[in-house]
Amino acid sequence: MKFFRIYFAVAIFSMLFACSSDESTGTSAVIDDGLGIPAGKYSVDKTHAYLTFSYLHQGLSYPLLRVRGIDGELMLDPNAMEKTRVSIVVDPASIRSNTDYFDRELASPKFFNVAKYPEIVFTGDSYEAISASEGAMTGQITIRGITKPLILTVRINGAMVNPITSRPVIGISATGYLLRSDFGMDRFIPAVADRIDLKMEIEFELLTDAGV
Repeated sequence: MKFFRIYFAVAIFSMLFACSSDESTGTSAVIDDGLGIPAGKYSVDKTHAYLTFSYLHQGLSYPLLRVRGIDGELMLDPNAMEKTRVSIVVDPASIRSNTDYFDRELASPKFFNVAKYPEIVFTGDSYEAISASEGAMTGQITIRGITKPLILTVRINGAMVNPITSRPVIGISATGYLLRSDFGMDRFIPAVADRIDLKMEIEFELLTDAGV
């Protein structure tokens, strides 16, 4: 079983709201006291969740594909980051290549076989801090029913209270790579590269007691 890495840079929600201001006061809503947000279960904000991936095509270009369906949860303990856990669920049927024919190919048994395997799941269950803002998350990723170990390199940038919802929010930026052949998708290798480079931007929001 091949071992692979995705180098995962976590950017804690300063992407879209870090420069936001409270409408009533004009002051920044960013919290400066550490992470400054409570421990608890955070869910993916589906309106601010992005995943793209690219690969070398015949030595000529790097097509950029995007995923629209992303969900998941983050169990966060800012005072004990080693207890932090994450689960990300991706809908492979939502992958778009900008070419309708290729979208259908990707969904077919030739690639993701979405009728049989409707989810891609990453579960990170062990976090080790390297510094106050960086660490390593290890876990498992499952694609096409095949599960492989995964190590993520994590960077923490900040946190804040969403000025619109008044809920604590946290976000991630992720970059890295995997080998598609590890998951039974080896068509056209080596003309089309085995390596897939990933970029992810996700914002999480603290769930209320009612879970909404």
